[in-house]
Amino acid sequence: MAGFTSPPAPDVQTDLAIDAIRPRPQQPRRSFTPESLARLTDSIRTHGILQPLSVHQTAAGYDLISGERRLRAARTAGLTTVPVKVFSGLTERQVQQLSAVENLQREDLNPVDEADAVLDILSAELDLPKDQLTPRLERWKSMRMRDPALARASEDERQAIAHLETLFRGLSRGEWTSFVANRLPVLRLPAPLLEAVREGRLDYTKAIALKRAPEDLRDALLAESDALSVQQIRQRIQEASRTSAPHEDLNRALETFRRLTARDQLAQLTPEARRELLSLLKQAAAVMGEGSKVPARQRLK
Repeated sequence: MAGFTSPPAPDVQTDLAIDAIRPRPQQPRRSFTPESLARLTDSIRTHGILQPLSVHQTAAGYDLISGERRLRAARTAGLTTVPVKVFSGLTERQVQQLSAVENLQREDLNPVDEADAVLDILSAELDLPKDQLTPRLERWKSMRMRDPALARASEDERQAIAHLETLFRGLSRGEWTSFVANRLPVLRLPAPLLEAVREGRLDYTKAIALKRAPEDLRDALLAESDALSVQQIRQRIQEASRTSAPHEDLNRALETFRRLTARDQLAQLTPEARRELLSLLKQAAAVMGEGSKVPARQRLK
């Protein structure tokens, strides 16, 4: 299987005009904070670019494979040329893999970009679209947990899982089952949490804790997250859940009552049912009118 397990070598290393390099339409979305870009720009002004960018030469020009942050910083620093490794004759799948592998080698990679980069590699190696990959990985993980010897797996499934294990040894990213259990969930975070993790404003473990919070509470806790531990965030969510649960029950009951007491439904009541409903409504009015300090049964005597 070509690709990550047999990475292509560049044809040449040279300097190239910045304006000749263009991001690919399929370029993975990566996050660059203004602060990190400013630091890199200062470093490039002082030391230049120490690690060449990677580009793919095609008939139309030079497509960027990796090094988007260095390219932006170099332009801001006023450079007109940058050092590049030039590849040619690659398939889109090889370009995708090379881009993902080089991104994984970044020291400042956040958990969102890391999970994306690993999925890019797996998608190419296993020949599966990314949107089909996550459920497949979760199914294989469950299979491995229930049946470590994979005695009930098909031959195709055994080969795919064996290939996963080989790939993850090469990636130095731990066990693939750990990736599925602990890293993939980050891609399912609500958009505000996903962006906060991607931009480095929120720790991954806090984001997972915040995931289950109601939206308004989640936003409030996100704003305070720097001052809260993961345990404190969980406690705040549990406390809010205990106090809000009775109101949610009442709201659901009232919604059901409104639906059942629509005008056409009332017209179909028998005289006996009408009397019983009136009695219950008087009890409800008594409860709401007198407050809740005295038990309703005592007030209705």
